[in-house]
Amino acid sequence: MVEIKDEGICRFCLKTFAGRSMGRHLRACQAKKSIDSQRRATDKKLRSIYHLKIWGYKPFWLHIEAASTVTLSQLDGFLRNIWLECCGHLSEFTIDGIGYAGSFMGDVPELDAETMDIALQQVLNLKDKFEYEYDFGTTTDLQGQVFAIRRGVIDDGIQILARNTRVQFPCHLCGKPATEIDVEDDQLYCPTCFSDELGDDYDMSLPVVNSPRMGECGYTGDTNFDDFDAQIEAES
Repeated sequence: MVEIKDEGICRFCLKTFAGRSMGRHLRACQAKKSIDSQRRATDKKLRSIYHLKIWGYKPFWLHIEAASTVTLSQLDGFLRNIWLECCGHLSEFTIDGIGYAGSFMGDVPELDAETMDIALQQVLNLKDKFEYEYDFGTTTDLQGQVFAIRRGVIDDGIQILARNTRVQFPCHLCGKPATEIDVEDDQLYCPTCFSDELGDDYDMSLPVVNSPRMGECGYTGDTNFDDFDAQIEAES
């Protein structure tokens, strides 16, 4: 039987930690501190850096860093690329009871939302929590929190600190690693059981992927991030 593990690999020291302890590790990681020190020595432009933890339903989670000037719109794009994008659905952040939506949603007045074109530092402080929704039909709900804020050197984009490792979900018939979801009955299948039960030409399935959007709408995962995961796991 496949065991579902909640763990991830630190992008700096390449060691594996349980999801619940990854944040504490990243604060203390000597490999990360060494890289940060090297950046400070070559670039004197210090900026406020936000460490965010974002999670969907267990065990999908991310630890990321972004400059405080990164906007909610940029964070929205990042989340779409790594976890969510399938059909260009609408999305919205909710922070302290206020909604923030993309500018393309300006013609949907019932959402009563502010623009996403606002910097993290203008709406979030240390320990603040937020919610995020992608697709208001088959909705994927995420939650996030400002885990830490520090001064340092960072590029304009968003960098991944750690991400949950690919989850080995079990086939509901034999217990071997599942690769397909039957979207009609929401059951997971390994390749053999899928072929035996549903046939190779069955078209109501989606792949098992490393994302809380797994099995929803037409989501099939992001190849670039999947390849990055494989590279990190191979180096560890």
